[in-house]
Amino acid sequence: VYPVHPFSTVITGLIQAGGVDTTGSLRNIQIKRNSKIFAIIDLYDYLLKGNLPGNIQLRDQDIIVVPVRQSTITVDSAVVRPGIYESKIGESIRDLIDYSGGLRPNASTTIGLKRIVPLNDRNGKQTNTENYYIDYFNSQLTPIQNGDIITVKNIIETLNQVEIIGQVKTPGIFHYYQGMKIKDLIELGGGF
Repeated sequence: VYPVHPFSTVITGLIQAGGVDTTGSLRNIQIKRNSKIFAIIDLYDYLLKGNLPGNIQLRDQDIIVVPVRQSTITVDSAVVRPGIYESKIGESIRDLIDYSGGLRPNASTTIGLKRIVPLNDRNGKQTNTENYYIDYFNSQLTPIQNGDIITVKNIIETLNQVEIIGQVKTPGIFHYYQGMKIKDLIELGGGF
């Protein structure tokens, strides 16, 4: 039981109570009023997009229930905010990548997915995980599963350059572009 300011909202009430534990859900916070569920709050909308959750003002005798997190998804590598996220039923790999801020400019469209085989499907298999590679543009078709590890690969850095040396005004290394001719390179080097 925590005494809170009379004008407290769900967000300020949680802050005054010390926040949500790392094992607590941020996606399914319940407000009980008069022994009934008054509202269910998904804090991802607030934390990731800045949208206030209905700005529900707390009243005397309200109970905020923070259930245990039901899923843990790891998003790693070439995303803006790598980390551990929580998913809801019906969300896809693409949704979790979006929660992580999306792809960085050096990200590949190949996404690695390491998935734990569900307990009922193991049937004495040697390995308890399966690995897949999926295309980013089709990732909204792959539903998320508790324990998934999503790894967005970096693109392979390539060198697209040419060098001109000798009797030109500005010898050196220049960027190569599709359709470039020797004449173009000589002009970039300032001519003979």
